[in-house]
Amino acid sequence: MSRKALEDMKYETIKAHMLDPDHSLLPADLSNLLDRIVSLSKILDKNPMQKQAIALHRIKYPEIVTSVAYEDMRLCLKLFNTIHTFDFDFWQTWLINDIIGNIMECRKGNTDKDRRVISMEHTNLLKAIGEKPENLEDPKRTEKHQFYILIQNNNQQIKLDLDSLQNLPTAAIRELNRLIYGGNEITDVDAEQIMNS
Repeated sequence: MSRKALEDMKYETIKAHMLDPDHSLLPADLSNLLDRIVSLSKILDKNPMQKQAIALHRIKYPEIVTSVAYEDMRLCLKLFNTIHTFDFDFWQTWLINDIIGNIMECRKGNTDKDRRVISMEHTNLLKAIGEKPENLEDPKRTEKHQFYILIQNNNQQIKLDLDSLQNLPTAAIRELNRLIYGGNEITDVDAEQIMNS
């Protein structure tokens, strides 16, 4: 039988361990791992640089090797909400799987209480997934419209089609640029001075 990973443990089991570690239902190895990860998350809150956090973590737990410390870091960033990183996709997947697991367990029993729980979990699932949008965005919407650039020069407005502007030769674009900006083209030396300032 394969050993369960910490990520596969139920939320209630982890919460019970956090609240009362003396009567934890977690196996000893997962209990120690969870304690190390909680400690590392506290270190990360004060020292967000991962390399420094690993060094402090190794000082607190000298019996672990560097590879184990980095594995602790990976789990810490994955399981615990910190102000620096939070994997919303992992969290949402975990939440949805837990809700589905509850629904499957309640379907085995066919009591009124089970049906109420299923109803509540369907509501929670709808909140977690979100409702289907009424109108999906059309990916080809920009192809259906014609876009213009309005240029105003001496109280005269010129309307340029973006597609036709894109197809102009380079010399015509330079001439248009010179006319718009009054012939004040900058040289490479001027551009370098602007970038260095």
